[in-house]
Amino acid sequence: MSLTDLKKRTKQPVKRSKVSVDQFIEDADNYAQGKTSASNKPLKNPKATTNFRHCTFTFDASAIAHLQQASEQHKVAKSKLLRLLLKQFDSLSPQQQQALLAESKER
Repeated sequence: MSLTDLKKRTKQPVKRSKVSVDQFIEDADNYAQGKTSASNKPLKNPKATTNFRHCTFTFDASAIAHLQQASEQHKVAKSKLLRLLLKQFDSLSPQQQQALLAESKER
């Protein structure tokens, strides 16, 4: 890489139409829900229209290792694996859920 690669390149200015505060908030809400904007412009990212939301969780090293191992072994994305496990937990009766949670506290 040379120093010329570090130069700022000028870009064509993006022309943006003026919108009201209410329109901006409505578009932001629609974007967060994966819907098209109120101005009927399609979203740039088609994946944004799915029902998924980005989340951040904290796991200990052991849980991360187990999740990584299961993901690699079954060739399934970690997020998909977690969704499957959550569905499985949700399908249990409340008593079964409580028993599983009590069992995990004992460990």
